[in-house]
Amino acid sequence: MNRRTSVIAAAACGLLAALLAFGWFSAKERAFRDLSAPAPALVAARHIPSGTRIGRSMLETREIPRAFIQPGALRSIDEADGQLAVAPIAAGEQILANKITRGGVALALAVPPGKRAVSIGVDAAGGVAGLLQPGDLVDVIATTEDGGTPRTWLLMQAAPVLAVGKAFGVGREPEAGGGFFEAPADTVTLAASPLEAVHLAHLELSGRMKLVLRAPGDAERIPLPAISGRSIKPAAGSDDESVKRR
Repeated sequence: MNRRTSVIAAAACGLLAALLAFGWFSAKERAFRDLSAPAPALVAARHIPSGTRIGRSMLETREIPRAFIQPGALRSIDEADGQLAVAPIAAGEQILANKITRGGVALALAVPPGKRAVSIGVDAAGGVAGLLQPGDLVDVIATTEDGGTPRTWLLMQAAPVLAVGKAFGVGREPEAGGGFFEAPADTVTLAASPLEAVHLAHLELSGRMKLVLRAPGDAERIPLPAISGRSIKPAAGSDDESVKRR
């Protein structure tokens, strides 16, 4: 092979390499553009508790990059309208097919892994005046007597309310006139650990319980000491002078 032929062969190889590189970069650029291109995704317009009948007002479509659309995400409001949430859906979260169902929802589907559904009897004062709804978060305050001396402590914090009475969803059916189910408020079902479930069962026989409603999404755990006897002290750093030792 003479020098001229060698130069031509080298140039041809260089041109082929350049063409291959150009094709590779072009394919990568097209793939990046495809993933970055906006596409419709269905998201929750507000927090949707587990067991809720989903209405159109709870949903909205947003244009987001295709790369951020999750597998199983729905694309249109019609796909989710009228279905039931089998798990809590946060505001702005994409609506996934495995989080909703058109059939009835069993209470067992709403129980978080490792938890138990336990029902406790409450009156109007102990059950937030009967205004609790499935999906709410509550603290459970327990009071017992030890040798005639009352003792009050925080048994559970941010416990999910799974059901109120026999209802574990809120009514959103247009033909029902909207609003909430009028569920009896004398029984509330909570998600509890096995040990908490045992404590709740024991307290129903030997003590008293009061449920305290939390703001949606507030799951902060605050260490609080038990209160014994008939003395109540203001919390450390509190400016409230209305609570004094009796």
